[in-house]
Amino acid sequence: MPVQNLLFHGDNREVLRTHFGEGTVELCYIDPPFYSRRDYYHPATGEDPPSRAFTDRWTWDAEAAGAYHAILENAGGQQTAASVALLRGLRGMLGESSLLAYLSSLTLRVAEIRRVLAPHGTFYLHADPSAAHYLKLICDALFLPGGGEFRNEIVWSYESGGRAARDFSWKHDTLLRYTKSARWTYHADAVRLPRTETRRNHMKRGVDPDGRGFRSIKSAGRIYRYYDDEGVPPSDVWTDLGHLHQRDPERLGYPTQKPEALLERIILASSDPGDLVLDAYCGSGTTLAVAQRLGRRWAGIDQAETAIAMTRRRLAALVTPGAEARPDTPPAAPAATINPTPD
Repeated sequence: MPVQNLLFHGDNREVLRTHFGEGTVELCYIDPPFYSRRDYYHPATGEDPPSRAFTDRWTWDAEAAGAYHAILENAGGQQTAASVALLRGLRGMLGESSLLAYLSSLTLRVAEIRRVLAPHGTFYLHADPSAAHYLKLICDALFLPGGGEFRNEIVWSYESGGRAARDFSWKHDTLLRYTKSARWTYHADAVRLPRTETRRNHMKRGVDPDGRGFRSIKSAGRIYRYYDDEGVPPSDVWTDLGHLHQRDPERLGYPTQKPEALLERIILASSDPGDLVLDAYCGSGTTLAVAQRLGRRWAGIDQAETAIAMTRRRLAALVTPGAEARPDTPPAAPAATINPTPD
């Protein structure tokens, strides 16, 4: 029976290995820890100290060493020769460091994600400048040798938040987009943006016999016509999607929550109705909520109890008229099945 609308509480690598067959997921988006080396807390709710949502601190310890050696041993066969060589080389470069611990953890999990992707599946990895360059190497090493393709480095640029006094402020995230093969789903028409007049003032204005306005330009002996009502597909630099500000009505109290508009673009562009959308670090459940609204099947995984509880309330609010998906809402009837990771 295909996976449909399931929420898993546990370690995502073990959940993927236990509950997901090869080639069963059409779209996977993950927003893992960014290697920020800090702890993240829920907004103050009267608790002293405030409850911690998750930690993004990494240590080279027995668990990290075990993850590293699992990559080199490749007992499950999910690694490639390139990913094994890459991690061995990174150890020579980085030593037994917190960064190597982080990269070892992500390598194991991205390998499992690649396994569960359908042949025409798409994978988005959300990162920031802290480690995106290393994560691209890892994805290259895992996807490219088996016929996968690197499709985009999407820059999500936003202007919210404070400004650095002594540096250029970090005001963008990176989304690495990979496909499992040379065949993938992409719906440009579903994500078109309005054409702006400021970028078309060099074109000739016109109206066709049906009354549709357009701009045209002649190039290499051909006339190209762009209709006003058709819009334009997004480029790989996204400046039209804002970050969630502190008082945004979408906010549920999860510290790294992403806007629904971001996930809506990804899901509309890279999946079909009825496809399975997976978020292996589901946090507050944004991916799952948008997938539900857009008629996709979904599956989410998180090991933090607070994230699972928040996601359950959020999903329950989608199917319970009048419910509010707020952090202080009492637990509602689950809109998903909870499957703890087996011991």
